[in-house]
Amino acid sequence: MIDFDNKKQVAKAIQYTNVNPNLTKEGLLKHLETCVKYDFDAAMIAPCYVSLAKEVLKGTGIKVATTLNFPQANDTLEMKLAALKALVKVEPDQFDFPPNPGLLIGGREKEYFEEMKQIVEVSHAAGIVVKSMLEFGFLNEKQKVRAAQLACEAGIDWVKQSSGWGVGGCAATVEDVKILKENIQLPCRVKVSGKVNTLEKMQAMFAAGAELVGTSSGPAICDGLAGDPNAY
Repeated sequence: MIDFDNKKQVAKAIQYTNVNPNLTKEGLLKHLETCVKYDFDAAMIAPCYVSLAKEVLKGTGIKVATTLNFPQANDTLEMKLAALKALVKVEPDQFDFPPNPGLLIGGREKEYFEEMKQIVEVSHAAGIVVKSMLEFGFLNEKQKVRAAQLACEAGIDWVKQSSGWGVGGCAATVEDVKILKENIQLPCRVKVSGKVNTLEKMQAMFAAGAELVGTSSGPAICDGLAGDPNAY
């Protein structure tokens, strides 16, 4: 558990996020500048900016994280793998992706698992960390449990209750974090996202079992303020 009175430790448990489609190059550079100022764990950005971010952050120790098939989740496995192979070429340190919730909801567990497993195999072969956004907003209690279990079995490095976007991207809750934590085993770990916009919220999520947070409120959290309640 991190020391929440230690600003540096708090920052190193935050992946500072801006994956908005209207982000410009100038906005991206400002985002990266903020990442360096606070020494966040990672800059979570769109795939189109990975190469630039890698160049700017070189030597800082700050990771470059991005997304795959975000936020819709329902490309075919072949399409996801093709995009992943292109993503591997720009060498992100890690990425978050949503496995197709419709497969799980429809009782097609084998296909749901296989999608994650194949994505993990390609990613790990390239040395890339994989985080799954399980989109709990679409799932009932039983399905949430199975999503976490299957992700862990597939070799996912980090499970996350949601992307924080859209209908399935629900706001983070202590209850959902506990479901994740109780249904995985190391080395799989818990990341949390979705309206985690104050230090107090982050602390509650970590007490429930999270070890990493993705948020656009990183600076506010570190400064003891409240982030935009309408933001990611």
